Amino acid sequence: MPNRAEVDKQIIKLREELKTTKKTLNRKTQNAVAQKKHRDGMKRKLEDICQENPEIKRRLSLRDSVGHSNLESDQPLLLKTIADIALFGSACDDRRRTESIRSVKTLDELTQELRKLGFDISRSATYRRLIPRKSNSTEGRRHVSTVPVKLIRAQTDHHKSHLDSKFAETSIDYLENIASILGPDQVFFLSQDDKARVPIGVTAANKQAPLLMHIEYRIKLPDHDWVIAERHKLIPSVYAGIKITSSMLGQPQAVGYSGPTYIRSGKHSSSTHAQDFETLLELEEFRPLAKTDHGLVKPVVIMTVDGRPDENPRYQKVIGFAIQHFKQHDLDALFIAANAPGRSAYNRVERIMAPLSRELAGLILPHDHFGSHLDECGVTINEQLERTNFEFAGNVLAEIWSSMEIDGYNVTAKYVEAGEQDVPEFPDIKWYSKHVRKSQYLLQIVKYKNTECCLPRSGLFRLLDNRFLPPPVKVKQTVDDLVLDEEGQFLDLPVNLALRLSTKLKDFLQMPYDYFCPTVKLRLSSRTCKTCGLYHASVKSLNRHIEKIHKKVNTPTERKVRPVRVAARRANEVMCIIQNLEHQDVEWLDESDVDIPKSKESEQTHNTEQQSNVIDNLESWIQVSWTEDC
Repeated sequence: MPNRAEVDKQIIKLREELKTTKKTLNRKTQNAVAQKKHRDGMKRKLEDICQENPEIKRRLSLRDSVGHSNLESDQPLLLKTIADIALFGSACDDRRRTESIRSVKTLDELTQELRKLGFDISRSATYRRLIPRKSNSTEGRRHVSTVPVKLIRAQTDHHKSHLDSKFAETSIDYLENIASILGPDQVFFLSQDDKARVPIGVTAANKQAPLLMHIEYRIKLPDHDWVIAERHKLIPSVYAGIKITSSMLGQPQAVGYSGPTYIRSGKHSSSTHAQDFETLLELEEFRPLAKTDHGLVKPVVIMTVDGRPDENPRYQKVIGFAIQHFKQHDLDALFIAANAPGRSAYNRVERIMAPLSRELAGLILPHDHFGSHLDECGVTINEQLERTNFEFAGNVLAEIWSSMEIDGYNVTAKYVEAGEQDVPEFPDIKWYSKHVRKSQYLLQIVKYKNTECCLPRSGLFRLLDNRFLPPPVKVKQTVDDLVLDEEGQFLDLPVNLALRLSTKLKDFLQMPYDYFCPTVKLRLSSRTCKTCGLYHASVKSLNRHIEKIHKKVNTPTERKVRPVRVAARRANEVMCIIQNLEHQDVEWLDESDVDIPKSKESEQTHNTEQQSNVIDNLESWIQVSWTEDC
């Protein structure tokens, strides 16, 4: 408890501090009054001077309002100029009497262009004259005077629509359900895609920066956004191992998007993904995903591909290599699924393409490191030198990508020489009929139920009683029951297996897998065996099945495919453009399976001859020209 003397001392000290504070406050108050009086006096004097001489006010840029002036007041054409630059087609002078301004600009280019036109403006001030990304944010509220222009990024959402999109997507959902139920210890999930070719000698990829665009327009790009050159390209095939999360039974989200990446590139090399399967199994990065603790390949392998002619599950080479891997590694099942044409952007490996393309932004791969192999017209004159140059460029590309990490996983890339591998022989038709099911967008190779020759290594057969995936069915709710209907919706795999609606059909002994595939609906009966009800993806496969299995000699004559046009040829195969309802599909077919009218062939040959600029016979050329003129 303080005594009386100490309390008196503290009171005296506080009184002195209060007295000093009052003196300081009075002094500052008097200074403020004096300064205001001085400013008012100077203001009156300045006003008197400006009234006598108005030119002084203009030279000193005096304003009636308080604060810094807006750029728009000093530069009234600023907002209009920004809008003119962004408007589509308005930047170019009709008579070409002024400098042309590109209609799409980045923020830096816009600021630089405004300064060229005489505007004094900073980069941040330019940005605040545009529409903000979020108007309710703190930064967005600073955008006061704006024009109908904003910065947007190019979006790769300009994808082609297809009637089979939902059907193909349902099959992939079924595979994801199986992967989530069996778990990462039994399933190896692989996603594969062939990107557009990487050019050599020009910029490999353009970096996508924010662009200035008028709000009435939207930037759209195809799903393959790599720069495509005319010649000198490397073909990268990208393989993404997909990590499966355990303890997520029946949830497709268990199949993620992350995993190790392998890239194989070459010049005009075959891109059959089955040829690279053995290479993936030997990589250390893929070992945890592809093999068990005992060093064996996991019993269930699922692949999703882009569905191109070289990769689709109906292609005979893909089937041959898939059967070879199935037998060699004693797999319980091997599934290869593809999206509908034009929808490959939804493949999981597409998530890896953006980082890969970003590394190539501004990069130019050399095409003449060991000397030019081209003549003045760009034609190859030294094939061996061309191979050497391509190998060097491919190794540079592989070195760049191999130094990357995507989602914490390493990227492995290498260049391979072009070369064809022998396609495995077609297996015995009885084995094929028991183990293989082929449909429009899905290939299934599954062990037989006979445990003497096919010993299961996984729990797949406890999940699928019929060994194969059930056909995706559309169901519509009615008052009494669930019925199959084209206007309904596709069922999930567990519900489909529980209801077993795919067995209730009158026209077929068993429901074809492509029963609800819109583009195949009209061809189901011609692809289905009338004896056993087995569905085939082609009439040729059906005829082989009837002849070998049911011993019927008089098989129905196979109707050849008549394409819209022939895109390419190689060996005994023809790449055909086939009209399919509202869409056109591309597929490699055997020459014997394609019907090309002779008139069309001769017409193509005649058109080719007419397009030639070389005159072999002057007299005949003059006679033909004179006849056509007449």
